[in-house]
Amino acid sequence: MCQSYGQEKSIEIDYVVDYEIPSKRNSTVDTISIGFNKDGKYIWTNHNALALSLAKSLVKNSSQDYSKAESDLILDTEEGILTLIFKLDRNIIFFSLSLETFLPNSNEEDLDLITEDSGEIITVLEKEIAVYNMFPSNKPEDVISIATDKAFNVNNNLIFKKFFEIAFKKSGFSDNSAPTIPSGLIMKIMEDGNTMIEAVKVDNTKKTIKINYSFKITE
Repeated sequence: MCQSYGQEKSIEIDYVVDYEIPSKRNSTVDTISIGFNKDGKYIWTNHNALALSLAKSLVKNSSQDYSKAESDLILDTEEGILTLIFKLDRNIIFFSLSLETFLPNSNEEDLDLITEDSGEIITVLEKEIAVYNMFPSNKPEDVISIATDKAFNVNNNLIFKKFFEIAFKKSGFSDNSAPTIPSGLIMKIMEDGNTMIEAVKVDNTKKTIKINYSFKITE
């Protein structure tokens, strides 16, 4: 008897964006690369800091060169599944995790989120783009501002749809209150006028990621 557990998945990444993330704690700027599928179905990153953090927490060997660690993290936004592949020398770890299992329950009284055009135009990577504000209806002062470049076609509503579905489910609300996120590549996110993340480079060379793993038992 042979039991086989296997799957091959092919993922298309249309754009990879290098973002700068200012750190208030030590006044430094971190950089992270994030890949987007234009349909909004997948997000990918191989951020080195993530690999290093995982290496130190998973591999307990003081003589190990953690700098050689590699990791790829892929979010299937439609299914709400997070897939991680971690490699360090002969150590390989693979897992898939549902977002619903680790997103906490919310005690928010109102999750009715509103998105509106701020009327503001900013320049990112020498291009002028519109800014949209998103805020809860009961706290209009809690504003998150998002600037997207519509020249790069990305379905942001699908990217965030599962997050909102899970948040509403855990809070006992329907998903009718989900905001409409403007389409286009996210170039900058701000809170209270402070930059949370800003694009510094866009690579539109299409990449294909193939995940192939199998496990067989033969008797």
